[in-house]
Amino acid sequence: MITGAARKRLLLACEAYRELTTPRQKTTAIQAMMELLDQMVMEDKRKELLQSCGRRCISAGILNKVIRLQNKAANLDDLLNLLNEEHIGGGRLSRTGDIIHAEYHRCYCGSVSKTETRFSPTYCQCSCGWYRHLFETILKGPVRVELLGSIIQGDSHCLFRIHLR
Repeated sequence: MITGAARKRLLLACEAYRELTTPRQKTTAIQAMMELLDQMVMEDKRKELLQSCGRRCISAGILNKVIRLQNKAANLDDLLNLLNEEHIGGGRLSRTGDIIHAEYHRCYCGSVSKTETRFSPTYCQCSCGWYRHLFETILKGPVRVELLGSIIQGDSHCLFRIHLR
């Protein structure tokens, strides 16, 4: 839980965000919020907070489609191929043992995808939460998602490692 001065500053930043109208203004505000989080909140709490956003970002429609695909799939590798064909999860999912590799060749976050300014890796924990919810739904159990690279951090693509155990 974020408390005290950190909570107050973040709430003020969020209130100000609601008044913004242009993508540039919104991107700048999100970047400032991430800087506040990075300065005032421990890393594990930042990850938890942003991953909870990603868990809410994945739609019920996507999850329902994934469940339908899962019912057609013979096994996990077959499901990953079906997800790739449907371009769910970036369209570049592969598995090596107990690790699923996921890759985006563009940023899918409408709030920051057009920025040319580097962002804190904290922000991309949202995508980790998205993948976490996706694969916990598929596997009906916990997974751990690791961010390895991000376009808005200056990398050529976003790269994630999903640990199944």
